[in-house]
Amino acid sequence: MKHTEKTRSEQFTSTSTRENDAPSWLKEQVYAPKKQRTLDLVQRSIQSLHKECRRISLASIAVISKTIDPTGQGVSESAVLNNEEARVLYEQHRTWKGSPRRTTSTAKKVKATRISTKADRDQEQVRQRYLRQGKAELADRLLAVEAAYAEQEQRWLAQQDEIFTWRLRAEAAEARLSRFSQSSQTGQ
Repeated sequence: MKHTEKTRSEQFTSTSTRENDAPSWLKEQVYAPKKQRTLDLVQRSIQSLHKECRRISLASIAVISKTIDPTGQGVSESAVLNNEEARVLYEQHRTWKGSPRRTTSTAKKVKATRISTKADRDQEQVRQRYLRQGKAELADRLLAVEAAYAEQEQRWLAQQDEIFTWRLRAEAAEARLSRFSQSSQTGQ
């Protein structure tokens, strides 16, 4: 017999399919009361968390539901997520709201970011600020620093070429001046 592991979405789909294909008596007598029990425990858990001014998360709902449930069983995080009504209720009241995804491309961000630093800045404070940033922000910052460094190096190389050119011109001018002054001294 071949054993295959199901992904989370496959498990959810198979559960939903099992409920939809189940006889009506099973839906009414088993599934409906379980769904209602989960929904009731989630509602009461959220109310309790609100009263205690605590954060509302899947984990906190799972913990508080065990103290509220007369059987001591409570609800699991997956039970909240798999019960559509309980999930909607949780998402309406959860403390964490999420942040909108950023869609700006890295190339645009690198060109738009200007790196300005002061030599006498507080290194520890800067380090702490970097530690609070996410990987994407740090990667963008690193790309901007690399781009600024490459630009600075190109400027430096161009300046060195110009300095070398002027140095060669100055040496040639000194050589001509020295020949001119020697010829004028011998000519006197």
